[in-house]
Amino acid sequence: MEKIENDIEADKKNMVETIDNLLDKYTENDYMYQKINNYINNQLCGIFETMNTQHNQRVIRMTELTSEQDTFIQAFLNNNQYFYSSSTDNFFFYDGQHYQLYNEDDILHEVINTISRDSSLMSWKQKTRLNIMKRIRETNLLQSIPESQTIQSVIDSICPLLFTTRAEAKLFLTVLGDNIFRKQQTLIYIIDPNAKFFLKQLNNMCQMFIGCNLSQTFKHKYYDHKYEDCRIIRINRSIKYDSTWGQILNTNILDLICVSCHYSLRYNSADEYIENYCNSDKLIENIFYIKNMNIDTLVNDFIENVLDIDITPKTTSSGITQISWKNMQYLWKQFLTDKDLPALVFLQPLKTMLIEKLNTYYLEEKDTFTGICSKYLPVINTFLNFWNETMVEDELETELEIEEIILLFRKWCEINNQNISNINDKNVLDLLSYYHPQLEIEQDKYIGKVRCLLWDKQLEIQIAMDNLKVDMQNKAKNMSSNSLSRMTSPGIYHNISIYDAYTHYSKYTTTASSNNLRNKQRQIVSKVYFEKYIFDNYQEYIIESKFISSDWYML
Repeated sequence: MEKIENDIEADKKNMVETIDNLLDKYTENDYMYQKINNYINNQLCGIFETMNTQHNQRVIRMTELTSEQDTFIQAFLNNNQYFYSSSTDNFFFYDGQHYQLYNEDDILHEVINTISRDSSLMSWKQKTRLNIMKRIRETNLLQSIPESQTIQSVIDSICPLLFTTRAEAKLFLTVLGDNIFRKQQTLIYIIDPNAKFFLKQLNNMCQMFIGCNLSQTFKHKYYDHKYEDCRIIRINRSIKYDSTWGQILNTNILDLICVSCHYSLRYNSADEYIENYCNSDKLIENIFYIKNMNIDTLVNDFIENVLDIDITPKTTSSGITQISWKNMQYLWKQFLTDKDLPALVFLQPLKTMLIEKLNTYYLEEKDTFTGICSKYLPVINTFLNFWNETMVEDELETELEIEEIILLFRKWCEINNQNISNINDKNVLDLLSYYHPQLEIEQDKYIGKVRCLLWDKQLEIQIAMDNLKVDMQNKAKNMSSNSLSRMTSPGIYHNISIYDAYTHYSKYTTTASSNNLRNKQRQIVSKVYFEKYIFDNYQEYIIESKFISSDWYML
């Protein structure tokens, strides 16, 4: 305060000295002396009063414009929810339902148009535009709060399609958000390998829009991680087909990202969501199964529920009293699959543990556990015997469906007086994938280049087509010998639709006798398989991809 007073006194002294110097300079100049005297005594006070008034008015106007600008900007941003990602320099717009990528030029156009409708800010148009764009760039997309209907829309899009329960869907979204914000990066979320492509595409799109990874903590196998760091994410097997989730990523990817970030911020982390907000004890148990697991207990559970010990050949209905190490691995694999668990221990440590627990039953020279059987082995061995006896490689065979294999297996069991075992598509796929990994399996449904000796699909089609050819030739002969038919018919020969050919094949196959299958019920190939056979073998007679030319049976 004392310094300010000293400065004022110094300024006063300087001003007085300046006036004294002017007066001394023009003392003998009457004209200038009178001008100075008139200016100081008559005009100076008025000039400064006017300057002060104008300054105060400008300050008031500036305050008013600033207030109007702030009000305008706030209203504009409230009515138009724009967001920004500094990592990718992308702008986004949220309409209260969906987030979408937005062009910066379109935002600028909207800003200018809105300002132009408010005449009070026209003089500050450019400044207002710059301030609005600055505010938008400070509004992080990942910090946005989506509306309830957006959240529900995202959950509905992935549940029950990808996740069985809504709680599992929310957990998955929270994990994605944690990954985007790089929270709990030491945790490992083990998820079905079928989800690999889905997560890859999801991660690519996230990088494209916001420049962040969201899949780094997901693993598809257990790689000797610490058990306490592992979590299990269960997802439906349909995730392997991009037709299941493609539409979700194409239309809702930004919604999914923003809801994931919102959940991560709301619950703080996926673990805290499970511990504090999840009401499903079963889900909590599943998620933390590995974290709370004791591998020794799991192996004991396997021995108790899968293996039958101390059974002699006389007391074993199946006659199977030994299990090879290869079969033991398969039983362990199925045991984990039934529990929706990944392979939690490497095979050699597992083998060591089993030998220690079953040391009196293990024969090292045969690598077999004797005196032990399993209720699951009979169907395994029966199916493998069926496969080895009836299946042969055939480069010309395009496909054999899993469903067809099951029917053939049941017929084989009847032929060989075997107890017909209940077996489903998944069992067959698991068995073939494990015991015959060289097979070409497509879409979990088709096996190529394999033919069953019990059923020659192509031969049966050819026999039916030969029969159709004879029928058509006989009809043509009858028409040519009937004069009335010749008069009323536009032609003796006509093309055959492929659909009618398939209908003929189906009827012929179900009624004709066959030596291929010793069973009253005959199998019919699918319409797709039939059409492929026709196109491959009757190409020169195909018309418009729908008909077989009459030239075929006229020959």
